[in-house]
Amino acid sequence: MGTSIPIKSVEEIYLIKEFYKKSNRIQDLLLFTLAINTGMDLRDLLNLKVKDVKGKYYLILEKQKSLPLNDEILGLISLVIEGLPMDSYVFRNSRGKKLDRTTVFYSFKTVCSELGLNDKYSVSSWRKTFAYHYYEKYKDISYLMWLFNQHAVSVAFKFIDVQENMNLRYREGVTL
Repeated sequence: MGTSIPIKSVEEIYLIKEFYKKSNRIQDLLLFTLAINTGMDLRDLLNLKVKDVKGKYYLILEKQKSLPLNDEILGLISLVIEGLPMDSYVFRNSRGKKLDRTTVFYSFKTVCSELGLNDKYSVSSWRKTFAYHYYEKYKDISYLMWLFNQHAVSVAFKFIDVQENMNLRYREGVTL
């Protein structure tokens, strides 16, 4: 099966989101969108309860890591949790029980297959997708290392599927 890779194409991300919207799979859309915009681990996402997200603009992880929620996510959260008790899981199966990782994994693999996307995409790609796009925008590998508890730059670059030689980086404007 091999290692998962980040979804580097924004067009493919929109394709997946549109698939969920057209299929009226709002809970799946929220799960995917939340993961690719925060970098949260699937276990943490599946353990979220209504009380953890209702009226919140940030999600707090261990060691006080706060992850901001954008307007799209806030709107999806309100749709998914509408009418649910505070102690209910946000991501539930048809019986109202907490969604399990295996179900999410196979469901996402099926979506990717139906859309003709790379077979190296999996739910593990979600965190990597966030990390890849964050790095491409900010070039801040230290934040990603902190967020994902990584202790080597080489590990972080491998995680986001970027081959970058830090020795070749040119810092323009550093003249002392």
